[in-house]
Amino acid sequence: MRSQEAPDITRLAIPIALIFFMWGFGTGALWVARPLFALALGGTLLQVGLVSSLSAMPRLISGPIAGLLSDRWGRRPMLILGAVGHGLILVGQFATTNYVHYALLEALAGITIAIWTISSSVLIADLTKIANRGRTVAFRDTAMRLGMLAGPLVGGFITAQFELRWVFIFIASTKVVAIFVVLFLIPETSPARALRASAERPRKARSAGGGIPWAMFRTKSFVAVAAATMCFGMIGLGPGIFRTYYPIHAQETLMLSADVIGNLVAMGGVLTMLAAAPTGFAVDRFGRKWPLVFGLVLLGGSVYLLGASTAFIGIAVAFAVFAVAEGMNTNTNQTYAMDLAPTEQRGVFLSAFHMATSAGMMIGPLLAGLLAGRLGLESTLFIFVGVVGGCALLFVVLAQETLRRDQAPEPAPTAR
Repeated sequence: MRSQEAPDITRLAIPIALIFFMWGFGTGALWVARPLFALALGGTLLQVGLVSSLSAMPRLISGPIAGLLSDRWGRRPMLILGAVGHGLILVGQFATTNYVHYALLEALAGITIAIWTISSSVLIADLTKIANRGRTVAFRDTAMRLGMLAGPLVGGFITAQFELRWVFIFIASTKVVAIFVVLFLIPETSPARALRASAERPRKARSAGGGIPWAMFRTKSFVAVAAATMCFGMIGLGPGIFRTYYPIHAQETLMLSADVIGNLVAMGGVLTMLAAAPTGFAVDRFGRKWPLVFGLVLLGGSVYLLGASTAFIGIAVAFAVFAVAEGMNTNTNQTYAMDLAPTEQRGVFLSAFHMATSAGMMIGPLLAGLLAGRLGLESTLFIFVGVVGGCALLFVVLAQETLRRDQAPEPAPTAR
């Protein structure tokens, strides 16, 4: 049987950058539109938060399904399905005038976002070897974060010139561009699908990718990266603890205005983007384990600084440290998970990894809110410093370095 070689990533650099930039472009604009539109439809502050939760919750269910189908059907069909589905939902949100309808559509959007997120992560894993994976993930992150920085600017311009709901049409247009790039410029990369399509495969290869080897989830390294990823999701991803309570702490402690807080957040976004490339080179040169541990230490340090700061300089430094930690952790934990993923079950494996992320994003802000109501915000933040420290220690003890496992090219998938 001929080996199935992954396409040359250098030849796909522009298409890869374009699809991730367009997705980030839409995501940045959505960060502006989602809460404001919920308020415009008559939602309360609680209902605005509920919309964000409704977007995250379905990913716990749809993520594993998306990963399994990505292994069986291929990466391209799932990428297109996720982008088409989200685009149609955005058009529906543009047309809605009812908060309940909008919230339900946001829940459906979470399903389509999970399909795209997992399939695109698997695509990057397919296109890379361990020796160059960190730099490729950094390249992807940089392209996406450029879009995320530009998206709010365009969203604000559209809102000022037209009406808020037209931002959803703009976001849908970014999905259209991504769909055309995937259709015409991105090849299919699924090893399991390539095996099924090959006329030379033996009969047993018909079942390649069809079963789930559960043992891959029982390794110490998977437990370690799942814990680290859930911890990162609780603190630093999406509506995590830091982003949720940073503005509140800054206003209550220092009486900072919304525009000053917004400027700090914007500068943090630039730092996160700038941290991506050096991190990618570091993990390909020195390994994944210790950069990931260092990123978790920085994450815990940022939470400590936030809780301890009573002056502007402390608040500013806290967000700067958090921004660098976010740039490091986004790369290192995803690169490490891609390294661990078996070739023919990458979709299933990485969907479990993303489940840990989604679980952290859901649990973190809710748990922090419950604790803050009883203990106060500062004490709650210090508790989560300990949680981050525990995750870092667990990773040190359990995780194995993956870089040295593949100094030669990864073996092609074989029929079993």
